[in-house]
Amino acid sequence: MSAPYLTIFPKRALATGVLCALLGMGAAGPTPAAAWADEAPTPAGAVTRGVCDALDLLQLRIDAEGQLVLDEKALEHARRTDAVAEELRLQALNSKGQEYSAATEAAAQQAREAQQAAEQAAAEAAARTRESAPVNETSSTPPPTFTNTLYFHGEYVPFVQGNPADMTAPKARVASTWIGEGDVDDDENTYFIGHNPGVFSGVMNLQVGDEIVVWDSTGASRSYFVFDTLVLPNASNYFAYEGRLSPRGESITLQTCVADDQNVRCVMAH
Repeated sequence: MSAPYLTIFPKRALATGVLCALLGMGAAGPTPAAAWADEAPTPAGAVTRGVCDALDLLQLRIDAEGQLVLDEKALEHARRTDAVAEELRLQALNSKGQEYSAATEAAAQQAREAQQAAEQAAAEAAARTRESAPVNETSSTPPPTFTNTLYFHGEYVPFVQGNPADMTAPKARVASTWIGEGDVDDDENTYFIGHNPGVFSGVMNLQVGDEIVVWDSTGASRSYFVFDTLVLPNASNYFAYEGRLSPRGESITLQTCVADDQNVRCVMAH
């Protein structure tokens, strides 16, 4: 008899043993095993042994069935244990993933805040520098003692009075007026012309927003700012572009040849 069966079915094992003992008794009590060995077998003894053998087989089968039940229960318990362990593992992974995402977002937020703080500190430092910097009494713009002079991109260009009949700018290193007289307060457009290469080479580099200073014949000055540029064929009809080349009001136009001698560049400022 196996140990599991004795543990699970102790009453059944005891009953089986008692039944075998009763079947083995005669009128005078149980027959000793030694006597059975010497005596000839009898029908009653054969029946008794047959019943006991059948009971032993039944008991072995019951033991086997009981062991199968135990094995199935153990297997089910193992499955449940594995399922619980897997669930706990997934919960742990999910928790770690959430913690990682939260940590990543926190780090990104800290980086953004640090960048904003650095930018703000830089802006404040620049503002303090501007406030504490001494006023520079010198200026790139010369004092108003010049007459008939243009100033742009760090260059001073004297000009002379011309007229619309002039077909070209002066050969000397001066510009000239073509339309207007260069007055800075006549509420009119003054049209200047000059050579490139030459005194008006810098006109090729003027862009929208650049400053041009003009001193007229009285020494009065005014700053003009470029608002338009135009490249035209050298033989273009001025009157076809008059509204754009000579805007109304206080303004100036600077014209010079492009290096190919086939086109001219015009810069308008007000």
